[in-house]
Amino acid sequence: MSKIFLFYILTVITRNPFFSLLVILALYFLIDRRFIGLLPDFYRPLRVRREMSRLRREVMLNPHNAEALSNLGRDLVGMKRYRDGVAHLERALEKMSEIAETRYYLGLGYLRLREFDRAEAHLKAAISLDPRYGYGEAYLRLGDLHALRGEVDAALQAYESFTGIHTSSSEGFFKLGELWLQRGDAPRARTFYQEALQAFRGSPPHKKRIDRSWFWKARMALLRQGRQAG
Repeated sequence: MSKIFLFYILTVITRNPFFSLLVILALYFLIDRRFIGLLPDFYRPLRVRREMSRLRREVMLNPHNAEALSNLGRDLVGMKRYRDGVAHLERALEKMSEIAETRYYLGLGYLRLREFDRAEAHLKAAISLDPRYGYGEAYLRLGDLHALRGEVDAALQAYESFTGIHTSSSEGFFKLGELWLQRGDAPRARTFYQEALQAFRGSPPHKKRIDRSWFWKARMALLRQGRQAG
């Protein structure tokens, strides 16, 4: 109702319904970016592609620029171009082997390519160099790796290490819940699903955009548990 009233007032002032609608949409977008986090970040892919073009030019001018190679590989992995990404990161590794970011994205790239032994080596190297890099992201992906292998104890340990560092990650708590449910411990699983919901509600808008799917997965898991208990 308030939106309709605002549209009416703006239309009276501007005498242009189309312009009034654009103003309302712009206001909603700004409020969402600042306080809500429901809409995706439409500009991020453009920013990343622009940065990748710049890095490609740097690598063409200087093929031995390890920092540019590493950053380009990172962005390629982030854009899900894993094979291309790890190729650039491997080229950077000789000079960047002691950089946690390079090791982490190599581990992530190899994980997505399902080359688990290489992924594990690089993720563990990232943890050794800086366990808090990316708020413990290497622990999270190491947990994913162990879960894919069916190594539940190791996956639990990795996820617990991650949530110990990143206390506002819905993803980490949801995945802990899933593993405890797999173990047959429904009450403990429920606790972690609830932690996932609580972490989401206390997150800033940019984190809500990342974690929204994990929030809904945790909510659906709680609903399923409620139906089974009933």
